[in-house]
Amino acid sequence: MSSASLILADRGLALSEPKAVGAQGSTKVLAASSLGGCLVFVSSAVVTVALAAIGRDMRLSPLDLQWVMNAELLPLAALTLVAGALGDRFGQKRIFLGGIALYGLGAAAIGFAPSFAPLIVGRFLQGLGEAVILPNGLSVLGRAFPADKKARAVGIWSAAAAVASGVAPVIAGAILDHGSWRTAFLMLLPIVAGALVVGAAWISKDAPTGDARIDVGGAVLSTVGLGGLGAGLTSLTNGSGPNLWVLVTLIVGLGSFAGLIVSQRRLGENAMLPPSLFAARSVVGANLFSALLYGPFTVMLTLIPFVMIRGAHLSTLAAGLAFIPLQVLITVVSPLAGMLCRRFGRRLPLFAGGTVVALGCTMALRVGPNATYWADIFPGILLLALGMSLAIAPLTTLVLTSVEPDRAGTASGVNSAVSRAGSLFAIALLGGVLQQGGPQLFSGFHMAMAVAAVASVFATLAVFVIEPGPHVDFIPRD
Repeated sequence: MSSASLILADRGLALSEPKAVGAQGSTKVLAASSLGGCLVFVSSAVVTVALAAIGRDMRLSPLDLQWVMNAELLPLAALTLVAGALGDRFGQKRIFLGGIALYGLGAAAIGFAPSFAPLIVGRFLQGLGEAVILPNGLSVLGRAFPADKKARAVGIWSAAAAVASGVAPVIAGAILDHGSWRTAFLMLLPIVAGALVVGAAWISKDAPTGDARIDVGGAVLSTVGLGGLGAGLTSLTNGSGPNLWVLVTLIVGLGSFAGLIVSQRRLGENAMLPPSLFAARSVVGANLFSALLYGPFTVMLTLIPFVMIRGAHLSTLAAGLAFIPLQVLITVVSPLAGMLCRRFGRRLPLFAGGTVVALGCTMALRVGPNATYWADIFPGILLLALGMSLAIAPLTTLVLTSVEPDRAGTASGVNSAVSRAGSLFAIALLGGVLQQGGPQLFSGFHMAMAVAAVASVFATLAVFVIEPGPHVDFIPRD
């Protein structure tokens, strides 16, 4: 999943980095980190536009289409935190470049995939590369600039990623209208090569911390847990019913999460998810809000292009252009949400954002077989963009200010992982929509939008878990 809202959430990882020691701000480091970061937000932006074409060309079932999306989200949700620890232990530059190489290998595997299995392997490799690129690229950026210049550098990084994630689906749409979806992924390889060259040349070598602890057990248990629950829910929504496979995968997923809780409590502060972090009521509320809001957001981001192409028979280019207003509005409006934080405190901006997203999901109920973009599709996207603009930037501020400064990076990483987990489970529940065609497609789409609206309402209720707290300054001052 790619969007300006995720960019705003992820930038907290760099803003939470401690002040650089002996490092000087460098436009070269900024360029290298930005180029690598753009890759993270491009691939899923491309696949949402290409999903219908991939399914048609490879004769994929709805279950297969769901895994085309979730194969990327699974490692992103489960491994981002441990990937940051890998950078601390073995060197952030080395791990950052390794992530880019993994991403490139995944893009090549997708572009040349002869069947479903290699396609999923490629998508998983892309997600694994993204999980490595994101925390280490932002750490490189955060440590390269002193505190008084860090916010501006992160703002430029965010703008570059937003432009890339907005332009990528447009280019992919144009390619799909005149060629193959494979070309849309293979076009990423020159960017990967450029990112490797630039990163190797412009990022200075850092000193690894040999004693940095890597919670391998936590990473494995979280991956198996998310994968098991995702597989079980995906099968259920495709009409499988509670058969043996579904029951086994759900039991494995729940058992892995139970084991994760036990292992994290045993490891304490050395755990991937330190239990003391969740002692803060506001952190729990912020993560609950994120999981509930990013699910509906992902549903709209995935289904609207799919319905535009497969149901309303609009061009792929039009589907690629559909979310440009979202990228622009989130990028422009999000900084203005800081005024709400300063004036009304923590809760109101999040409550307002969740409410407007719910209205956007409700507005999408107007989309039907004869839908036009401006009359039927754009109003829902506009409300979605306004809602996410109001919520996500204040959410980042809340997460970073609800814990001690030395825990801010972990808190931000956890919130980023939770948002992707919410997206993963949302995709897992879409099988009943993706398997439909004709009028039934819109019936399923409308049901999904209704459920998304309800989930957004529950997100607004989660706001009341957050401590009212004082009115806060808005952290990103780009």
